[in-house]
Amino acid sequence: MEILVANQSVSRESFRERPETRDVVERRLEKSSQACIDIARMLVRDIDGHAPGSNAATMRRLGEIDVLTDETAESMAEAAMFRNVLAHEYGDVLDQDVVYDALQDLGRYREFLVEIYDYLDEVGAL
Repeated sequence: MEILVANQSVSRESFRERPETRDVVERRLEKSSQACIDIARMLVRDIDGHAPGSNAATMRRLGEIDVLTDETAESMAEAAMFRNVLAHEYGDVLDQDVVYDALQDLGRYREFLVEIYDYLDEVGAL
């Protein structure tokens, strides 16, 4: 996450002009999203016995069972779908302005982790 935070100060124009920066940011966003997806899938499997078929549905399920707030669940569902775009490089779908905007919205990952921690603490799992 440190590398993503460090790149938040890069201007949108510089971001567009620096392919090395874009590559690093894209990969780190993909990895951060995947780590959250892995946590979510393990938790939902533990609670429900199985996880939904999609990563976005898994995040939304965490909202339904009050592990995450609805707002965080939906934000992370969007991050899960965006992870697919990053991981599978859907050609022209990958708009660098969208990637830059995602870079500026790292709070979703922090909020996810805080809410997961709070839930685990509440149920005595920590």
